[in-house]
Amino acid sequence: MENKHFIAIGKIVFETPGFSWNIPHTHFIVNKTASGLFEVTNLELTLDSIGSSIKEAAEALAHLTVNYIMEIMMNRRGHDELKEIVDSNAMEDYWREYRKLEVELSRSKRDMSHNLDRHWVAAIKETMDESVKKIIFEIAKHDAEAVYSALRNKIPESISLSYEYRTLEAA
Repeated sequence: MENKHFIAIGKIVFETPGFSWNIPHTHFIVNKTASGLFEVTNLELTLDSIGSSIKEAAEALAHLTVNYIMEIMMNRRGHDELKEIVDSNAMEDYWREYRKLEVELSRSKRDMSHNLDRHWVAAIKETMDESVKKIIFEIAKHDAEAVYSALRNKIPESISLSYEYRTLEAA
């Protein structure tokens, strides 16, 4: 980590229409090397690419990641193998740096989590049919009002919270 100069972080988002399974997002961190090249590392899969720009290196990593994952999913042991790959502490130093950059980016509202959320929300708003929005609004309005009433006095007005969770069926 001594010779690393991390300057950016990112996520690779997978969509798998036509398949019965999903691939979780993967995360990457960008190191600007002493020679001026950009080294991009996939933290879950320990894959690297390099390029003369962040965009070039990130695109190469995205293609490498997709090819690697599809090879595992189509020709090898699928999710069982992916689970074994990500079950490692090998990249913990990189994850530590990723988390520090994420927090630093959040100072100016440029953190990855919220930035991707804003892009998804904007895309959904652009494409969602007006009648579907009305149906969803009416269904959600009742529950939202009840939740708001229960929490109104517990959360400062300037903070907005949301969360999502998934449970394992075997849990």
